[in-house]
Amino acid sequence: MKMKKLFTCMILMTLSLISIAQNNPEKTNKQQLLEKIEAQRSAYITSKLDMTSEESAKFWPLYNEYSRKRMELKKENKAQNTDNLSEQESRMELDEQIESQEKALALKKSYYEKFKAVLPAAKLAKLESAEQEFRREILRQIKERNKSNSGPHR
Repeated sequence: MKMKKLFTCMILMTLSLISIAQNNPEKTNKQQLLEKIEAQRSAYITSKLDMTSEESAKFWPLYNEYSRKRMELKKENKAQNTDNLSEQESRMELDEQIESQEKALALKKSYYEKFKAVLPAAKLAKLESAEQEFRREILRQIKERNKSNSGPHR
């Protein structure tokens, strides 16, 4: 029953996002859409981890900080086009990729320590799978929306 309620909530939020995007194209921008997706993510993960309001109030500021730092790392270490690199440049690119992955892992470890201070380990253990499920759901909704917007091709 809880899953059905969560799924219904997700569908309603998605439909509202789609209708807003279609009705106010000049008003809706990428930032607003990202904010709405983040709100959906918070609701979804809070529900999946069965967080209390107290846990949620402590967890989300930390998670948002972690998420922001993780995005900064990704932007900082965006892979370059490797088609025409010399051997030396390729080696440097590989080293930078490994270093980037190590930084991401160190960031994850440090924040998981902070998360353990505000959430029981049993709930925290569900976090990664809840994040993956949410991403899959968003991608599925985008794919469906794109399919319905494209219509039949002649």
